[in-house]
Amino acid sequence: MPRQPCRRKNASGHWFVTLLLALSSAIGISLPSARAQSAPTTPENPGAEKEACIKNLNQIYAAIVAYQKDKKDLPNWLSDLVPEYLTDANVLVCPVCRRTGKTETGSLADPKISSSYLFEFCPVPLGRTAPTAPTKTRRDWKRLQMGLVGSIVPVVRCRHHNPVLNLAFDGTVYESPVFWENVVSNRVNQADLTAARLFAKESDTASKTTPKEAPTQNFEPRDPKAPKELLDLSGFYNAMFTESWHGSKGNDLAALPTGLQTLGGVEFDVRGIIQLGSKSPSASKFPPQIKGIAVHQKCQRIHFLHAAGFGTVADEGKQISSCIVHFATNQVRLEIPIYYGRDLRNWHLLSGEPAPPEGLKVAWTGQNDVSKAAGNAIRLFITTWTNLVPGAEVESLDYVSSMSSPAPFLIAITVE
Repeated sequence: MPRQPCRRKNASGHWFVTLLLALSSAIGISLPSARAQSAPTTPENPGAEKEACIKNLNQIYAAIVAYQKDKKDLPNWLSDLVPEYLTDANVLVCPVCRRTGKTETGSLADPKISSSYLFEFCPVPLGRTAPTAPTKTRRDWKRLQMGLVGSIVPVVRCRHHNPVLNLAFDGTVYESPVFWENVVSNRVNQADLTAARLFAKESDTASKTTPKEAPTQNFEPRDPKAPKELLDLSGFYNAMFTESWHGSKGNDLAALPTGLQTLGGVEFDVRGIIQLGSKSPSASKFPPQIKGIAVHQKCQRIHFLHAAGFGTVADEGKQISSCIVHFATNQVRLEIPIYYGRDLRNWHLLSGEPAPPEGLKVAWTGQNDVSKAAGNAIRLFITTWTNLVPGAEVESLDYVSSMSSPAPFLIAITVE
């Protein structure tokens, strides 16, 4: 995901004498007395503070990536990066703080070094922030947030600017209000991102998505000859091809061939439907996400056989779902965003649809009673994602709705 440069914002006011921050003697590092990380800020060039802070954030991100590659995990604190991965401790001091003397304080402050930056994935217990899970950590909370909104979740923040500067988990630097969750308010209710709500829902969501409670006995059994590359979704199906799961009698996928089928040039295990919820009232009975689809293998590509219900022409270009990829060897997650109009559309052909863009690929077409009455077809789409790290084993996948109006559904996944 490309980094988006922040807009420069002019500021005015009284400029104070530059103050140096004393770094903790716990690791024996002190700041040089007359050197800053970048050019000193002057009243004539206030934007330099923001630009220098962005430069710091980019260096911090590179250090986190290097640490993660070596340690197979995130650091607990930014001070863990010094000096092996971040040789210049000045990088942990925002230029605004050089001028004002302010740093991050309180329980979220780095215990080893004075820093301007808030490390969002620190191991501080949530306590009363999450009444149902007080021993869970801030890192646990942020991972749950990523399950809903993906890699836009900040890993590092600088709250000494207005707007705040955020370093996203994917390396993007972006501006936001004090509560970064406002940036995704068009995709998810902000209350659903709070620690209290996420941990209260976690057990409920698990009960909805656990394989043992899914009606597997109603679905065609998996062919014993099915290769492991055709992922086994048996425990996650929540709708059958022969039922009108969107309402309207005869509105089903009974015409879809089942078992091991080659569709769109890819072999799939076709036996059921994983339907996610959305803002549409007709989809309210379905879960917002399905977690823990087992993969346990390396792959170069992932193919999705899918479509959406309740989508309209006006939804073109909207992200309606994502697949979160979990790797076995570390804590990195990658988000595969799914866009309406680019990756899939409504499973019913709609009048007034624009010409399909390059990349939107129909894997299967058919009819049911409702489509016949409308003089149209039903269809499924295939989307292929190329893995950026094919040498790392993929442990599992999460299938997450963006909770917009279209309700995404998944038929099969094949890796290669």
